[in-house]
Amino acid sequence: MAETPTGLEAERLETLRTLLDSASVLLGEIVGDPLFARMARVFSQIPAADREAILGILEREVQARLTAEVAGDLTGLTLRPNPAARLYTRVVADDPRPNPERAIASALRAIRVVHSAVAPMNAEWIAIAREALRAISPAERESMARFVRAVLALVEESRSTEPTAAAR
Repeated sequence: MAETPTGLEAERLETLRTLLDSASVLLGEIVGDPLFARMARVFSQIPAADREAILGILEREVQARLTAEVAGDLTGLTLRPNPAARLYTRVVADDPRPNPERAIASALRAIRVVHSAVAPMNAEWIAIAREALRAISPAERESMARFVRAVLALVEESRSTEPTAAAR
């Protein structure tokens, strides 16, 4: 026959039962939360060397959010998540070796974007560009002029190799 626990033992068993019940409820909430499972999966993919720094960032940001929430009535400040935020700083290698073909294609794409952005404001962009060009050194202006002349020559060359309308 099992002995009946003493008052102290019964109290300890009840405390243990309450603790286990609480742990069970908490574990159920965690396991049942798809965002927690996703967070745990992402955390496991973070390189081990980065985890401490990233957790520090998250802790600091959560604390700032909670503090702002409490003081919001006094400060008028609220914080919201920034869906475009980044945790990693982009670092360019000391000696990057860009792919020249990609770099030139990107530069030409940038020229097209700038042209389409400034073309509608002809007089305004000319005045702004004139001031900006005056602010750079004569050597840099000369280098830019050589570059623009080379691009213009390539534009003209590409026109001469286009099929004519009759050949299309």
